[in-house]
Amino acid sequence: MTDRELLGTWWNAAWNEGLWAAAWSRSVEDLTAAQAVWTPQSGRHSIWQIVLHMIFWREECLRRLATGRKPTDEELAANNFPQITDASEMAWSAARRRFADSQQRVAAVLADGSASLERVRYLLPHDCYHFGQINYLRAMQGLKPIE
Repeated sequence: MTDRELLGTWWNAAWNEGLWAAAWSRSVEDLTAAQAVWTPQSGRHSIWQIVLHMIFWREECLRRLATGRKPTDEELAANNFPQITDASEMAWSAARRRFADSQQRVAAVLADGSASLERVRYLLPHDCYHFGQINYLRAMQGLKPIE
């Protein structure tokens, strides 16, 4: 199995079945907006902010593959763990859809034998780390484990 095939297998398995922990898709699918925006204390990130952070870096990686353009300092400041200004169920649902879409778009790049893996290969460990945070924040709220 090539590195590309292995990354693609792990990427899809992490979303659908889980690798060493709960499936990524299941980690966010049953959360309410209130649970997603909850923080354990001031200055800490919420699940929602972590999801938007992962979306930003996934989309940045895909954009950089397509255009070669790096994010500006302003884009980093606005999108790297952004504040949640609309904590409605509709906004949380839209964030989850965008998250699932970014998952599929990265999977497509991994399946494309001609696309560079230069930046994409870092998304798997990055997102595994953040899903550990998400599942810990779920546990801190007393939510049922997903395993």
